[in-house]
Amino acid sequence: MYFDAAARLFRIAAFLPFIAGPMFGWGCEGHQMIALIARAHLSSAASASVDQLLGGNPIDPSLSRFCRDRPDDLMADASTWADDARNIERTTQWHYVDIPLSVNRRQPSIHAWCAPVDPPRPLKDRTGCIVNAISYEWGILRDASRPEADRAKALRYVIHLIGDLHQPLHDMDNNDRGGNCTALTFFAESRPANLHAVWDYKLIQRELERTHQTQSQFSAALDRKHAEYWTEWGQPRIDALAWAWEGHAIAEIAYSYLRPQIPVESPNSSADCALEREKVAALHISISNEYFEEVEPVIEQQLTKAGYRLAALLNQTFGL
Repeated sequence: MYFDAAARLFRIAAFLPFIAGPMFGWGCEGHQMIALIARAHLSSAASASVDQLLGGNPIDPSLSRFCRDRPDDLMADASTWADDARNIERTTQWHYVDIPLSVNRRQPSIHAWCAPVDPPRPLKDRTGCIVNAISYEWGILRDASRPEADRAKALRYVIHLIGDLHQPLHDMDNNDRGGNCTALTFFAESRPANLHAVWDYKLIQRELERTHQTQSQFSAALDRKHAEYWTEWGQPRIDALAWAWEGHAIAEIAYSYLRPQIPVESPNSSADCALEREKVAALHISISNEYFEEVEPVIEQQLTKAGYRLAALLNQTFGL
């Protein structure tokens, strides 16, 4: 099907309200719950150090904060800062790595999909990806000679990016910007959704509403549910690259339970987001209870795993 220029502009404009990026990972609730799970497993020394850095170097009060329901816990509140500040910091590329879904084996590096982190430049977006951004900011956080304000900012990045890394659609791409360039129906909603948003927050919000729990209650329930995995997940070698490949493999689940399935595509760096969305819309995919029941346990596991691994990183950083 061919469209003239006016029709294409109209089509793009019509979908702009629900295009995300690859953008927000887990949404407000997910990031806050990851931080709360991590907090529960910090050593007393690490917990005090985290609060000293964040409390002594607060977020600029003039910054517009997207999450209106903000918790009192400093880590949980800081967990969404990197999304709020991404346009100011020019770090959009730091929140994901576009490893093609079609790549089905671990490669020795991710250089093809991840440029090195470059220094800040006026009016220029910074290069890099979530894997080396975590390494970069963790290095600043561990450097006690750096100003506390720099280390506090690095801490906010680490808290957020460890969360993003465990949202599987931040670790892959199917010519759809991590599921952003898809159009499907979410239960009875009349407005089209996209797969990335479904995993970021829609399924989590649905579970919170279904169970009538707050973020604090749900994070505690997840911690209890997965407590037996603390030794496995909470004390590993810190390896963002391995975690990205793990997330990439898990991302296949997000696609495999869709009916009908979205085809796995050959990588195309110039893929048109609007055209990809139309291709998926033509499949008339609907997210229902069947999909929810298959993937919700995976989402819960990833939230808990992120919290445990974040705690392990911070315990290692500030001492057990």
